[in-house]
Amino acid sequence: MARQILAGHSYLRHPVSMRFGRVIAAALSLALLTSTPVFSAVKAGATCKKIGTTKVSKGKTYTCIKSGKKLVWNKGVAIKTAAPTPTPSSTPTTSYPEEPKSLLDIKSYEQITYWAWKKSSDKIANSESKINEVEILIGPNSGILNKDPLFATKLTSRLFSGYAQPTKLTFLSYSYSDIDWAQNQIETLLDDKTLLEILQAPNRGGRENARGTCPSVERCHSSQPFTNRAGKSLVIAGFTPSRLSNEGETKGELQAHEFTHVIQQHQYIGSPRELEGLASIKQFAPWWLVEGGADFGGFAAMNHTSYEDYQSARTRDVLRTPKQSSEWFVKFINPDSNQYWIQFDSSGEIYNVGFMVTEIFAALKGPDSQMELFRLIASGKTMDEAFETIFGMPWKTAVPFIAKLISDERAKY
Repeated sequence: MARQILAGHSYLRHPVSMRFGRVIAAALSLALLTSTPVFSAVKAGATCKKIGTTKVSKGKTYTCIKSGKKLVWNKGVAIKTAAPTPTPSSTPTTSYPEEPKSLLDIKSYEQITYWAWKKSSDKIANSESKINEVEILIGPNSGILNKDPLFATKLTSRLFSGYAQPTKLTFLSYSYSDIDWAQNQIETLLDDKTLLEILQAPNRGGRENARGTCPSVERCHSSQPFTNRAGKSLVIAGFTPSRLSNEGETKGELQAHEFTHVIQQHQYIGSPRELEGLASIKQFAPWWLVEGGADFGGFAAMNHTSYEDYQSARTRDVLRTPKQSSEWFVKFINPDSNQYWIQFDSSGEIYNVGFMVTEIFAALKGPDSQMELFRLIASGKTMDEAFETIFGMPWKTAVPFIAKLISDERAKY
């Protein structure tokens, strides 16, 4: 910014006559005229008086030289002006929030958001997929939401590498008019009579596994994973053409969500809770961990290259989380019985709150923390025991901290 300097004028009054003043002014003017040198422009070839004399004019230095019998100004040499030294520009530096090592280290929620994404992104970058093949079966009167589910499943496989998971996955897509076809496919592919007997027990709705995800023409857009004791897995998904405009279902998030469920199920294979766990992993694990963990798997896998994209995706779940007090979240996260969550099964809280809790786990111990909880619970541990094994803090001590973090974060939106 240029600064303006304003010159002030002061006037000296002296008790002299006006005539004397004019005389003094005239004398000063004459002195100035006679003492100020007058510079005229130098012209090459014009005569000069003393050899070797130099003068600067119009950006050139002229030298008085002898040309024949005359002294003249030469052609002049252009004066080189030094290029201005550029002011060094400061390289912008990106600052990241401090990595939290425990719940007590968390001072801002950005620590959770960034480090959950960062640790997941690094895990994917440094891991290989175990899934080698995806088989797609489409009903005779149906279509499919995502024609390339392999991309999403491979990323999810890398996110949870190091934990049991299948090498092949079958996706079954069907419309309401294909219910009978889909039911036959489920039973043939699972090929586990004892498991099917549990899945099709009267209290579970009987032989209606396909109809459960596609109860009507308009509502045929749910999905569900199945895994048998031999480790064979399939994901069934209802197809409604109107859902083709939903990017979450067509670009990979839904497929990554369901494959996260498949990996959750695989932690029960060969465990003391194998059969019951494969029939329903919600029987032993918190419902919010099952669904919120799958939401986290979908968001982290499909947005692993961009923190900004991850922020945008996860904010959708945060905005669906109810604005409640810390006390409400304490009860929701750690109720007296798993049956408490039945009332929330269709309203979304087990997904949204569960995502936020799982995100906190990932910020502290990485994405592996989710699958390690399932592995330990499958082995026979309670949630309290599994959590303390991983995080070194009693679950009941941690719950109030987690509840307050979520309540405060939700209040910002």
